[in-house]
Amino acid sequence: MSVELTLNVLSLIVIILGSVLAGYALKNGQLRKKQVKIKELKNEIVFNHHHILELEKDCVRLESQVKTTQAPVLTLKTSNKDFLDDNQRVSDGSM
Repeated sequence: MSVELTLNVLSLIVIILGSVLAGYALKNGQLRKKQVKIKELKNEIVFNHHHILELEKDCVRLESQVKTTQAPVLTLKTSNKDFLDDNQRVSDGSM
């Protein structure tokens, strides 16, 4: 009877150790998959931030170009004298 008891205890220990190792292997595989996914997401975030910074850089460059560009200013109201002077210049140039 003591031999049967020893065999049952040994088989129980083997089953427990096998279960622990199998659980560890499964959990380790899940952790690896999650770590790979986290790394991919971090890379995506870095790429997106880089893209956003490039767009901001372009926006600032365009804004500075607009500020430095001198657009002609056209007045909406002109006096009769200015209008007559302009007409005389045009008529003088066409002769």
